Amino acid sequence: MSKEKEKSLEELRKKTQEDCVHQSLVAGGKAAGWALATAGAIVFMANQYLPAFRTSLGVSGKTALIVSPAFGMYFLQSELTMNECARKRKWTLYESQH
Repeated sequence: MSKEKEKSLEELRKKTQEDCVHQSLVAGGKAAGWALATAGAIVFMANQYLPAFRTSLGVSGKTALIVSPAFGMYFLQSELTMNECARKRKWTLYESQH
């Protein structure tokens, strides 16, 4: 391979890698936002209308019920998006080499 082609291939690798990371961060952020809104609404409603829920958990327990799904959804969606993008990236790099 010529040096020019290697250089352009390396630039393509860096650009697609940056695109994958950006897509992963955005998708994870959206998923975390939805999880925060959903879990927050459920915990709020349970706290308002269920006396047993209100007295059985402290503030930190209720906060954990809201934050834990958000972290989980962020990491899950980020990983799934990164894997999907890496598959597409592999084929993009393969096609550019041939």
